[in-house]
Amino acid sequence: MRFNVFWYVVHVKLNRASKLVHFFNKQEATVAFIPKKEQWFNIKGVKDYVVRDLYPDYVFIKSQLNKEEFEKQFNNFFKTVEGFVDLLEYDEVYSLKKEEQAFFEKLFGEGDIIRHSVGSNVNRRFIANSGPLKGLEDAIVKVNRHGRFATLKSSLFNGKFTVAIEVERSL
Repeated sequence: MRFNVFWYVVHVKLNRASKLVHFFNKQEATVAFIPKKEQWFNIKGVKDYVVRDLYPDYVFIKSQLNKEEFEKQFNNFFKTVEGFVDLLEYDEVYSLKKEEQAFFEKLFGEGDIIRHSVGSNVNRRFIANSGPLKGLEDAIVKVNRHGRFATLKSSLFNGKFTVAIEVERSL
């Protein structure tokens, strides 16, 4: 059985993200996390994907509470911690828009890490065979084969961000 899930984004000041995650993960019907992504590293001969914070000053919260219920339940909490957290607001709404939420659900899957995608270059275009970019190829605006990342357009966070890729072959 699948519940309706709403996503909320909180900007955290003063390196308090882990405390906020801990608080929300103790609440009923909420799951909070600091978003992470895999990134390719090639330093002094050590080559591997490592996990890094995607947005270290942000906490993502998934909740079964719609925006009105969420605000009612946590309004006093956010007032008491004012000064070190800010809810991001889009059109006076604390939650992500449906298309933004669907985009992030696809990228994160069931976890809190955007894993790398594996695919091929076909006619100068990256086509994912596996991973979160499978089916999102139209969102890719640039591919850096040597740096092993694809740049995606997004309506959030400065309009673009990168996702790690592994190119198997070019056709």
